[in-house]
Amino acid sequence: MQQTAEEHGTHAVALGTLRRDQDDQERLLTSLAQAYVHGVDVDWSVWFEGLGARRVELPTYAFEHQRYWLDATLRETADVTSAGLRTADHPLLTAAVGLAGNDGGTVLTGRLSRHTHRWLADHAVGGVVLLPGTAFVELALRAGDEVGCDVVEDLTIEAPLVLPETGAVQLQLHVGAGTGTDGRRTVEVYSRVEDDTASGEWTRHAEGALTTSESGAGADFDLVQWPPPGARPVDVEGIYERLAERGYGYGPVFQSLKAAWEQGADVYAEVALPAEAADGGSEFGIHPALLDAVVHPMILRSEPGAEILLPFSWAGVRLYAAGASELRVRLSSSGTDALKVAIADTSGMPVASVDTLTARPVPAETLAGAVRNDELFQVTWQPVPSSGARPQKWPAVVGLGTVPAGAEGFADLVSVGADGQVPDVVLLPVEGGGPERLGAVTSHILSLAKEWLADERFRASRLAVLTHRAVATRPGEEIRDLVGAAVWGLIRSAQSENPDRFLLLDLDGAESPVGLGLTDALATGEPQLAVRDGAAYAPRIARLTRTEPSAAPRTLDPDGTVLVTGGTGTLGGLVARHLVTRHGARHLRLVSRRGPDAAGADQLRADLAALGAEVTVTACDLTDRDALERLLADIPADHPLTGVIHTAGVLDDGVLTSLTPERLDTVLRPKAVAAWHLHELTARLDLAEFILFSSVSGVLGGAGQGNYAAANAFLDALAHHRQAAGLPGTSLAWGLWAPESAMSGTLDGTDRARLNRGGLLPLASDQGLSLFDGARSSDLPLLVPVRMNAAALRSQAAAGTLPSMLRGLFAVPARRTVDGAAKLRNRLAELGPEEQEKAVLDLILGHIATVLGHASAQAIKPQRPFSELGFDSLVAVELRNRLNTATGLRLPATAVFDYPTPAALAGFVRTDMLKDLTPDGSDELRQLDRLEAALAARPADDAWRAKLTARLQTVLVSLGVDSFAASAAPADGVAAENAENAENAENDARLHLATTDELFAIAEQEFGIFHDDERPQA
Repeated sequence: MQQTAEEHGTHAVALGTLRRDQDDQERLLTSLAQAYVHGVDVDWSVWFEGLGARRVELPTYAFEHQRYWLDATLRETADVTSAGLRTADHPLLTAAVGLAGNDGGTVLTGRLSRHTHRWLADHAVGGVVLLPGTAFVELALRAGDEVGCDVVEDLTIEAPLVLPETGAVQLQLHVGAGTGTDGRRTVEVYSRVEDDTASGEWTRHAEGALTTSESGAGADFDLVQWPPPGARPVDVEGIYERLAERGYGYGPVFQSLKAAWEQGADVYAEVALPAEAADGGSEFGIHPALLDAVVHPMILRSEPGAEILLPFSWAGVRLYAAGASELRVRLSSSGTDALKVAIADTSGMPVASVDTLTARPVPAETLAGAVRNDELFQVTWQPVPSSGARPQKWPAVVGLGTVPAGAEGFADLVSVGADGQVPDVVLLPVEGGGPERLGAVTSHILSLAKEWLADERFRASRLAVLTHRAVATRPGEEIRDLVGAAVWGLIRSAQSENPDRFLLLDLDGAESPVGLGLTDALATGEPQLAVRDGAAYAPRIARLTRTEPSAAPRTLDPDGTVLVTGGTGTLGGLVARHLVTRHGARHLRLVSRRGPDAAGADQLRADLAALGAEVTVTACDLTDRDALERLLADIPADHPLTGVIHTAGVLDDGVLTSLTPERLDTVLRPKAVAAWHLHELTARLDLAEFILFSSVSGVLGGAGQGNYAAANAFLDALAHHRQAAGLPGTSLAWGLWAPESAMSGTLDGTDRARLNRGGLLPLASDQGLSLFDGARSSDLPLLVPVRMNAAALRSQAAAGTLPSMLRGLFAVPARRTVDGAAKLRNRLAELGPEEQEKAVLDLILGHIATVLGHASAQAIKPQRPFSELGFDSLVAVELRNRLNTATGLRLPATAVFDYPTPAALAGFVRTDMLKDLTPDGSDELRQLDRLEAALAARPADDAWRAKLTARLQTVLVSLGVDSFAASAAPADGVAAENAENAENAENDARLHLATTDELFAIAEQEFGIFHDDERPQA
């Protein structure tokens, strides 16, 4: 569509008068933008008239040319024969391989996605895109061809295969060995999400058997006379609209039923693939969409209801001709809820037959729960053995009244190590208490953690924060210290920001302040541990396992009221709509601080009302217990409160050293304190659900989110607490959602790239809501719905930097890794000062490029301040942690700000790495190292040895060396002088008798010369 300038000017002026209303303005601007990108010539000057807008030059840097295209053309499928496989020659399968050995089994593999097989997206049942049951039949037929079996004897579908919105699923068909004279073989169909973690489980979707028909056996029917004489036509006009109303969302490819007739109990039908899919039909034995349409008339004849009819089992499936795109079909009764199917081509000649096809009703709620929940995880606790490397002595204990035998107690951190003996581990017991102490206790621990990080004496030590029953290590275990659980969240973030500086320990009995097994726990090397009955357990993230893969979420009572806190926010609004459209909620109470005055609240209420829900939007400060009590009392008795979903929350991100008690309180109150009030005030009500929207930061520890992690760890513990008390409670520790909200809207590209590198990807709205449904079908108190970047996490696993909680997902061989920091140090020792500076600077620039998301380090100027490069406190922490791993140092968190340019930081790092070498004479020391190696390689003889010894003695004497052993403390007066003279005489005698090895040992002792593997570490 094109407009003249005059026409457009008229429209623009008219539309411009509506700018005063914000909602109209936004809608109008969106419409203009859509028109513009579709080719309409928009006069933008009219829109911006009177607003002070002016034209400016675009910045050039963002448009700097950079080429990303690959030179090679990528093929859709690889040449699998180069990997020792056979090409499967099938649209749903890629390769086949016969298994070695005597079993004669075969595996066929494939890859399915909505992108590569777009027609599959046309098969949505109950709002869920499923692989049609007919596709399993087609796969079984192809597997039979591979092993010489022409009959699918039986095939039972055990679990639906859901195709995710994004990504793909890997497919495997397992065909067993032939048995008996008929060559009968088992067949199984499995799938799992592509690019899965090492622990990703395969789901079995179907199992059955393949066999061979009797020689010469063929079809016992024909459908040449068409339509059959005496058959009564059936009106199929609008059939797919009617099926859609019953939950069958068939797209164009599956709308293949063209005509139908009835004759007694039999049904006849014509089905044909649409033109756009007909060409692909020849690649199948029988196209799944075509075979699926065969049973559409019978679905329509079934009684409508809340349940959806799906093919369940097939028996006696035979294929006589392949590649048809149009079919004639006869459906006959074959027992209760079963059909016998005869299929012919347009000439009436047999194409396929099914002895028995059985369908079963499936509740729509079950299909909602069947959505692939490969992003749904749980926290498990695994026993861990001790490494045997126990601390040299009992740790120092701070602030504990009763100190265990062998331990040393201190009143505060300042007094620890005052004698110069800094312990490896300092134990900090947490005095928890009721939720009313939440702010006080977390603020106290925050203060001590900041003090710990600021004290340079503790750079090589670890602070072990000790709680009692603040975590649950098994289902049903009671959490007694919710405040201690919040401390776990806070310290988990501290661990993310400062690796190897903090430990978390939870004991099972407060009667023993330190507890049995603590020394063994400290020797495990794990950063987080719980000691139960003297054994140590470490937390691990694991995939949610289901005894019933298709278990349905709990059904909402349509007469009950569901309370959604944060209900006018992004997530609250998404959940509210989902409860109405998917789960039939009819009475909602949406609560937020601003209530009806919140942006978008009116539109949300109107939308939900249009869907048939009664919605009340209320303003309430949930941290005010009395106000919340009044709100709950206002819910009408004829629609009692039956569900609570707590999505409210506030962010105030910052690294641990920047947090204050006030910033803790800002986040704790709307998330944790509000949740406790909801718990107390609804404990006596008959709730079906109490769902808390938590965050993965409380489980994994989010860098820069110590306060938020503390609040969410409290929620996780509250869910455990409620279930132990017999109350409903589920906490969902969400990863990042893709839709921007008030909390996530502040994330920029650097922030999101950092999360990506850390292993977390954003969840699309439909993914998050499907995970919400999956979580509702579980009885676990804590679930972790996150989308993981498997490639990034595997890289971390290979580099040895994978967070301990993820080690169960990404198995890494227990091998010793080469110490990269030691290699770097040795390399620097061989270089001159200028080369050292360049090597360290290149290292730092490379890591800067990574944390800032640059393709290379070439554009980073070494003298440019970090603040101008785009660094904030979180980016600085990530750079510091990367450099610590690469160099073996323990740089302070403030290193980037103490040394404000890459060049300045490189100078500091170089000095710190080489400080164990003597600053003056380092070249001479390296020459001695080389001399020692040369001497060790030369065969010794007595004459050579005597000459070398004399020469070395002369060198030592010229350096003023007259003592070769550690001297005792000097005595006073004459006694001291006599002792010194005697010692000198003894040393002179030892000098003349010393061997070469002894002389080198003396030199090492006197001048700090060390072998490479004996040099002190920074």
